[in-house]
Amino acid sequence: MNEEKLIERLVTVSLDTARAMLDEYKLVIPFGIRVFRDNDDVKMNCPADKNPEADWNEQIAMVVTELRGYVENENVFATALVTSLEAESEMGIGLQVEMELSSVLFIYPYSKKEGEWVIEEPIQTEQLLETVFPT
Repeated sequence: MNEEKLIERLVTVSLDTARAMLDEYKLVIPFGIRVFRDNDDVKMNCPADKNPEADWNEQIAMVVTELRGYVENENVFATALVTSLEAESEMGIGLQVEMELSSVLFIYPYSKKEGEWVIEEPIQTEQLLETVFPT
């Protein structure tokens, strides 16, 4: 699979998983997704499953720590760090895509309309949540 297709797959799986979390929990619990250079697997990590009492920042830190370990020990091409973000009354899915030489954070605003979650087009930001790949 070429690099562009890997990134598309990473984003699609991330957003599908986020939508499922919105359906179940009404928010996106921090999680990570990774794709690989040498196979078509997509793997997820969500440490909140084992640590539900952790606060939001601790959950993000746990996801990042796990992703860093995977990057060091697996042939990871790219990662996604995904979580709910809130600013004033606006809610969004924060989706940070990171590769060895680049990182970008997109915010996908979302709302519930007629019983369905509507995820809007992303807004690219200049900030990052936290980097996974070594600098």
